[in-house]
Amino acid sequence: MDKSWLNIKNKYDKRYIKGIDNFLNWAYSQPNVSTVIRCPCKGCRNTEYMLKIQIRRHLLSNGFWDSYKVWDLHGEVLVRVENSDVINNDEVEDDNAEEDDITGMIHDAYGYANTADANNLPHHNEEPNLQAQKFYQLLEDAETELYPGCKSVSKLSFVVRLLHLKCINHWTNKSMDDLLSFFKEVLPVESFVPNSFYEAKKVLRDLGLGYTKIDACQNDCILYWREHANAQSCPKCGESRWKSKENGGKKVAHKVLRHFPIKPRLQRLYMARETAKKMRWHKEERVDDGILRHPSDAMAWKSFDEKHPSFSAELRNVRLGLASDGFQPYGNMSSNHTIRPVVLVPYNLPSWDCMKSEYFMMTLLIPGPKCPGNDIDVFYNR
Repeated sequence: MDKSWLNIKNKYDKRYIKGIDNFLNWAYSQPNVSTVIRCPCKGCRNTEYMLKIQIRRHLLSNGFWDSYKVWDLHGEVLVRVENSDVINNDEVEDDNAEEDDITGMIHDAYGYANTADANNLPHHNEEPNLQAQKFYQLLEDAETELYPGCKSVSKLSFVVRLLHLKCINHWTNKSMDDLLSFFKEVLPVESFVPNSFYEAKKVLRDLGLGYTKIDACQNDCILYWREHANAQSCPKCGESRWKSKENGGKKVAHKVLRHFPIKPRLQRLYMARETAKKMRWHKEERVDDGILRHPSDAMAWKSFDEKHPSFSAELRNVRLGLASDGFQPYGNMSSNHTIRPVVLVPYNLPSWDCMKSEYFMMTLLIPGPKCPGNDIDVFYNR
């Protein structure tokens, strides 16, 4: 089959849509095919069996799995064996060769369909606003070569991929500093490699990946926030806000809450066309046949809709599930210290997406040394 349509990045291109339809028609024309086959989209990766209309929807929204070069799970093995002398070399490329859409990530983060929208101004001779300036800076970083002559990696993509590797491989901050120092030694002097892990994080700060620190009472009575922002001691238990300091050193709070703002992340779900459609799935595409497949099928969801009809009338309103549990960050080495993350899950998403880790949103990181118990409401009300 013609696979040239797989290289088309715009999933709304007529050639891409026609390629999907041809693939599905061909896959369903194979012998012994039932009503459901494996879905080869980037999300399912041939692990889920679905109807033809569902697979088509997935391929249009998620895209075709790049590593699936030879369609052996959809019948191509037979074609390949019978015509082994005419296999296209493009079909046996490295399975891990996937291109990074860094520019698309920036557009999704800022909600601009194209670069021209960033100005957000009626006259193009005026200076861009602050948000547009950040947007343009990220685009510039995405187009700047890591070093002169480097065509495969840009300044921004290098930092994004390096920090991703740090997360999945659990590298320490010091190991990142050492690795970046090594890159600075072996790459040309003109390279844009950050000097430290701290500088690498600064490159990504305009993507909205930061957090705020809020001091908390060591007994979990209050947060030093809003009306208590300038308090030096807890008005309930009287304990000092600060640890004892020697020689006039910097003040250090007994307990510091990390708050990851949820609002911009929810907005970002509606900025991207693909996820915006998924966030409306519970109202527009869910099949209500009495079978419990999704939280929206449950009695609790329907009871809430009856009590709050104005909220349920707007299908873009977000339903969130909250989960929290404590863990010891250093294992058995520190039995007197715990950290409690608070994670939100957007239930608007389809059942095959809402429980995927990429959509989990950590909004609070509550420090120890002990579980706050019922006083955890102090942090939740944040």
